[in-house]
Amino acid sequence: MQKRLTVILMGLAASMSLAQAAAQVADDRTYEGDWYISDDTDNNTGERKVYAFKIHLNSRDPEFVTLTMRCSNGKPAFYIDWNGLTFPAKAVVSIGPADQTEAQYVFEKSEETTEPGLRASPETSAAIVSAIGNARYATITSHLPSGSRSVGIDVAGSQGAWSRVSRHCPVRLLPRPPL
Repeated sequence: MQKRLTVILMGLAASMSLAQAAAQVADDRTYEGDWYISDDTDNNTGERKVYAFKIHLNSRDPEFVTLTMRCSNGKPAFYIDWNGLTFPAKAVVSIGPADQTEAQYVFEKSEETTEPGLRASPETSAAIVSAIGNARYATITSHLPSGSRSVGIDVAGSQGAWSRVSRHCPVRLLPRPPL
């Protein structure tokens, strides 16, 4: 009886440990679906920056594409950085859920050296996220004079990531204590 009770208690403790671990994973705020979320506060300035990014790197696909959602000039914006492609100052990129027709959007190169790739305007960015909706997978096609290139990217959680970035844009300064 004592041995049986010990085994039951050990099983219960193991189950509780697994439940706690699962709860910690569920509360992990570093991801919104497939998007990694960075939420940092600068200790010197008090600036809180929230941005989301998704990297497409697949051994079966030579394309290396980074999607980013971040605050730019006080408004949330959607960025595409496609390694190995040279884009003009303005470029057309088609984006859409894999099971639907892609829509075309105009992107432009940023003048900021800290903002690599192409940036969509805040209005276009919101339209892109709305078009992706709750899709788990999206297709992105670059339209260049040298030819079009396409890539499929896992984008689950796009609306949640956009919401988090938008909620913290423009970047706010936290109140600083007097010196």
